[in-house]
This record gives sequence, C-alpha cells and structure tokens, in this order.
Amino acid sequence: MAGSKFDSPRARSGWWDRWLAALRRDTLRGNAYLVPIRWFIGVGWLRSAAEKLFDPAWHEGDVLLTFLATEGERGALAFPEIGQFVQSVVVPSAPLVAGLVLALQLLCGAGILVGTFTNAALLVGIGMNLGFMVAGAPNPSAFYILIQVVLFVSNAGAIIGFDGRAIARRRSLLIAARAEQEDVDRADRWSLGLLCCVFAGISLFGFAHGVDFSPSGSVTDPALVMGLVTALASLTMLLVTLRRGTTVVVDLTERLARLEDRQRQHSHS
Repeated sequence: MAGSKFDSPRARSGWWDRWLAALRRDTLRGNAYLVPIRWFIGVGWLRSAAEKLFDPAWHEGDVLLTFLATEGERGALAFPEIGQFVQSVVVPSAPLVAGLVLALQLLCGAGILVGTFTNAALLVGIGMNLGFMVAGAPNPSAFYILIQVVLFVSNAGAIIGFDGRAIARRRSLLIAARAEQEDVDRADRWSLGLLCCVFAGISLFGFAHGVDFSPSGSVTDPALVMGLVTALASLTMLLVTLRRGTTVVVDLTERLARLEDRQRQHSHS
C-alpha cells in the first residue's frame, strides 16, 4: 500500500522547515524572554497537581480539612464572610472540593506550559492563588499572582504556544493570548477594563479587612497582602488598556498617512 503523501521525505522536510521558521519568528519577538517564566509557572502547577494526584488523603479531603483547621486555629482566616462559606460549603464537601482543585491545577498547568488557551489558564491560576490567600497562605501566592498578571498582559502564551496559531487567533483575550498587536479590538479593551474593575473590588475588600498595618505585620496579614497585590494587578490592567488603545490609534493613523502618501504619488504621476 502506498504511503501517505505526508510520509514522503519532501513532506516531512517541509513540515520541519515550517516548524523551525515559526520557532525562529517566536524567539525574535520582543517578549520572548517571558516564555521560560511561563514554563516555570506551568510546571509549578503541574508539580502541585502531581503531589496531590497520588495522595489518598488528598482525595478523601483530609489534607484540605487539616489545612483549613490549622489556618483557622491560628487566626489566618481574615474574612468572616469567607469563614462562614468555608464552614457551610467547603468543609461538608471536602472530597469534591479537593478533586476540583486537583483538576484545575492539572488543566491550568498544562494550558500555561504548552500555551493553549493560556489567558484562561492564567486567570484560573490567579483565582486559585487568591483562594489560597483567603485561606491564610499569602506566601508564595502573592508573587505567583503578579507573575501571572504579567504573563497575561504580555500575551506570553502566543509565543512558542498554540495560542499563536490559527486555532485560537480570534478568540476572546480572556481565553487565549494574541500573537499580534493588531488583534486587539474594542472587545479586548472591555475585557481588560472588566478585569481592572474586578481586581479593584477585591483590593478594596482586602484593605477593608486589614488588621495589622505595621511595617512588620502588614507583610503577613493575608487581607492586606491580597489588597496590595490586587491593587497592583488592577493598575496593570488599566495601564495596558490605555496603552493598547493608544497603540491601535497610532497604528491606524500611520496607515492613513501612508495611504494618503500613495494617493498623492499616484496623482502626481
């Protein structure tokens, strides 16, 4: 039986050349230096998931209940409203919540690592880190949140990742990273503005529940740390929204100027 046309040496060579050309283009982009950091975050989530995957106590919910009990005893649950939710919802369904956390960490880590629907995976990761901070563990979640915000606004998932290919090119900015600046439209700016408002609301909620505002105590107060981190995230989203809007306007202005120059050249010829 004759082999497929894709099995021929010429086809294999053409596929390899296209792959190398795409890799070369990706590595020459301005924010390619963020790809190793993206891989670090992706591997981190996968490592955390693998640690839970083979632990029977995690699947039964015992590890989660022990963590919540320990944080509650030392007064780390800084939000009374969240504490009530934990006692009424999380504790009775601890195995289900443990399985959900494991699944989210697996999907989040895989998406970030290979650059598939990266922005959605980053938002899920930020949400989980916020959940850990609410439970009383601000370290290292605070640093991971800021790193993931930077990866989100820099479109790092479109570099050496599937988000930069045609399958995700026209999806929402909240789901997939964008390979080109020209892809940013009004809907994307609305998405960034929404994230800016959400982070601002979480920040106000965190600062309102702060207890220790001293220089030494504020860095361990989960509410204050969450308030500061989300305030920085909100400011970042705002600045990116304004910068991208300006970039699009400038790009359109330059195109109109070039078009007018061509028209004048044709009229003189």
